[in-house]
Amino acid sequence: KMAKRKTIRNQSEDIITPPSDAKSSGFERFKKSKIFYILVILVVAGALFYFKGLFIAALVNGQPITRIEIIQELEKRDGKNALTALINQTLILQEAKKKNVEVSQKEIDDAAKQIEDSLKKQGQNLDSALASQGLTRKDFETQLKIRKLVEKLLADDIKVTDKEINAYIEQNKSLIPKDLKAEQVSESAKQQLEQQKLSTKSQSWLVDIEKNAKINYFVTY
Repeated sequence: KMAKRKTIRNQSEDIITPPSDAKSSGFERFKKSKIFYILVILVVAGALFYFKGLFIAALVNGQPITRIEIIQELEKRDGKNALTALINQTLILQEAKKKNVEVSQKEIDDAAKQIEDSLKKQGQNLDSALASQGLTRKDFETQLKIRKLVEKLLADDIKVTDKEINAYIEQNKSLIPKDLKAEQVSESAKQQLEQQKLSTKSQSWLVDIEKNAKINYFVTY
């Protein structure tokens, strides 16, 4: 009986007391998990420092000015106009998609080159002109795309007749350079008239689209 009790005690001790290698492996796992969390913290801290410009715009004597503060200030000054512009842009893109109207990158590049060449003749630079307005090349191309889409969507409403061109040339003949050929004058007059019609028609067209659109406002300016 004594021998049996000793055997049972030994077995229970074997079950309750973990082997030394189990202790060491558990400790190693703890060490590894601790190192892992430290590494995660270091990576996150490094990322926050590297991308600090995403959150902080400037430091004034160590006091941060966050980008959220800038956004809030800009919204106070021009939030309503900015929101209206983005709504109009979205409506135009949706309308173009609905009617399968597209603008190719080549069309955008050609329009950009035309404007750039015109600025060069005036001794100006496109990048400088954009920078003065706080615009990037991407912003500029987006504007050109939207403009081209509107032109295509309203193509039937901005057509110009020869009668209108001749009348425009007659009214503005004192402003036309003498060295331009007749076809150049006609083309320039046509473009001017198309832009005038586009400007007038697009405003009323956007109003009509907005009336038929479902727009939910969550911010009031």
